[in-house]
Amino acid sequence: MVTQTVWLGLLLIPFFWLPPSVATLANPPTFFPSAPQSSAIPLRAPCHLSKPHLDHADLQRSLQTATLSRKPILLLSPRQNTQSSNNPHDELHSIAYLSGAYDLALNISSSPNSQLVFVQLDTGSSDLWITSTSCTSLRCHDGNVLKFNPAESESYRTIQVDAAAGTRLNLTASSFGGNSTNSSTTTVSDSRRLATRQSDQQKLEIPFSIYYDDTTAASGILASDTIALGNLVVPHQAFALINATNVTLAAQGISGVLGLGFPRGSVVSRSLIGYESQIGDVETMPFMTSVLQGSNESYPLFGLFLTRDGGRATFGAVDPQLLPTSHDRALVEWYDVYPFPSGDTWLPANDTLNVDAEALGPYVQWVLPLHSAGVAANPVTLTPTYSSANPHPLALIDSGSSSILGPASDVEAIFSRILNSRHVGGGRFVVPCDTTERMYFSFGGRNLTLLPSDYIIGPDAQQPFLCFAWPSAAPPDTTGVSWILGTPFLRTVYSLFSIGINTKESPKIGFFPLRQPASATESSIVFAPQPTQSLSSFLNSQATTIDSWIPNQLVTLTSAQSRPYFFANATTTPSLGVVPTKVGAPESYSAILTRGMGGQIPAIASSSSPQPVPHNPAATGDNGANNGQSNNRASLPIAAPAVAATICSIWVTLILISALMAV
Repeated sequence: MVTQTVWLGLLLIPFFWLPPSVATLANPPTFFPSAPQSSAIPLRAPCHLSKPHLDHADLQRSLQTATLSRKPILLLSPRQNTQSSNNPHDELHSIAYLSGAYDLALNISSSPNSQLVFVQLDTGSSDLWITSTSCTSLRCHDGNVLKFNPAESESYRTIQVDAAAGTRLNLTASSFGGNSTNSSTTTVSDSRRLATRQSDQQKLEIPFSIYYDDTTAASGILASDTIALGNLVVPHQAFALINATNVTLAAQGISGVLGLGFPRGSVVSRSLIGYESQIGDVETMPFMTSVLQGSNESYPLFGLFLTRDGGRATFGAVDPQLLPTSHDRALVEWYDVYPFPSGDTWLPANDTLNVDAEALGPYVQWVLPLHSAGVAANPVTLTPTYSSANPHPLALIDSGSSSILGPASDVEAIFSRILNSRHVGGGRFVVPCDTTERMYFSFGGRNLTLLPSDYIIGPDAQQPFLCFAWPSAAPPDTTGVSWILGTPFLRTVYSLFSIGINTKESPKIGFFPLRQPASATESSIVFAPQPTQSLSSFLNSQATTIDSWIPNQLVTLTSAQSRPYFFANATTTPSLGVVPTKVGAPESYSAILTRGMGGQIPAIASSSSPQPVPHNPAATGDNGANNGQSNNRASLPIAAPAVAATICSIWVTLILISALMAV
């Protein structure tokens, strides 16, 4: 969902360039009381909730100009590495789709009654946050938004740290950790009431805040409770409980976000390193990591099948409708997830950049090296952001983003392969609406193709023969991630995410193509043009008509200025394929993928039906949202030579009061 982190007043480089009109450290969003300058930390994150309707048109609108403003425990017996399709702990769930967000239902609390909430599935982040009934903001008053009431849960508790310990939380900035070179601590006003006194010992509650560049925001505290996804249950799971927000949750029918990324990318996991003795049995790993580490599932993976109407998710095995036979499963191509460098030779040994990877491993996000891209059978030359560090550009596979974004030079090269396409300002491109050529991306194996109906957003209202299309150009991140492949890409593949096996197997992403036969190798089949009738049907029924002003002259696309590499002073640079040692699945699993035996990956029993999506009030409420539907028209003014695209950037803050650390 909006994409997402914990901290102590230290500034880190944001993921994307921020225009001067957005909130800064000295100018926080007016929705929240002003905080000390050093308490706001910029965090890179793809857009998720920054707009009322995060469909294609809304994402495109955000890119138009920088001036426009996010049970029972299943660990029951020794794990069996079953290859059968009869494991009752493997689950198949239906996914809901509402205004651009793909949602699943969670149940919170073990007693006396569980509470239902809906969360957006986000492979671009790692933390779980949920709106509380104590939220007094106007957006929380919408009766169609399901909220969690901690007062009705006997298993709920806030996460507190004993101030008398004389130490501070391992608070870090950004998905990649680190405190920047300015490591001074911060003191916050007592009016924030971040400490309570219990049994003559002072306890610190850990505040959590998220700021978006369009002035939307959310804030709350860290807490724990029993979290259940169907029959997959994690007791004492840490999450952020939100009590103030102006995010338009009702439009997407969600109560929060379920980050599906790695522990090192989790604010909660990083912030509580070394505090296990103080927080007791709280599960600080991300929810999905906890599920795949602590259940009896057949294999430590989850799968996403996304459509324009919803989709299906599997946990522990693959979807039997998509991959019914071992032959089908053997056609999935698996790619090693990129492990990020760690450490900083310029920082103290106990700085977060020098301890996070040791505790949580080198993996941060679901990122892959992108080997090639192009149109039809015509490849383009892709340029890595930091060629000395990576021979290929890095791409984030992000279910929480409704866009495809890439660096200016690469995006311009791709559209140069489409006849009569052109840049119209701010990194956006239009193509002739009758374009039938496929676009493709490759991670070193097969070319994964997108039909025009996948990458076209919709026609311009004034010039309906021109259609806005993905990708859009955006500045790359200083960590080397320069591409975001969101739901327009993910709808063209069945994607599988394996968290890895400790000491045996590295995390991997598997793709099974849905726009071409998986066994096809002939260019005439792989790159077959989309039939005109199929494209016309999409334009008439599903494309978003966009009210805009397209300049009549050519608009130059300017590449972003290069910036220093974030990991230039790293102490450790792992190689692709490095195996986890602590945060992967238990060693009792057999490393099927490492041995090249993907056909043995288990599937859900073919007789299984997906667990249905519970009733969501937002899908039928009076807010005008309809499940599976998106706006078919959007106002989209274009500033002719606007250069930089406004990318949703989250400001996430966790503030610790060092003044209260004394006994």
